[in-house]
Amino acid sequence: MMSEPTRKNIDEGRAAVLLGLTRDQLRQLCENSGLGCEESGKTSGHRVFTYEELYRLCRLVMQSAE
Repeated sequence: MMSEPTRKNIDEGRAAVLLGLTRDQLRQLCENSGLGCEESGKTSGHRVFTYEELYRLCRLVMQSAE
């Protein structure tokens, strides 16, 4: 049985769902925080996040909800 390869980055669609945000809200949060980077080889405007960045974004979302 072949195992599925491990993802190194999370795309903005998945990140938005995990954080309970719309893509527009996520993009605004990224612009304010400087987290995420443009996905190479894809159309512009699509961001990807490392697991560390996703964790930091989650913390920011939780702080703003308090």
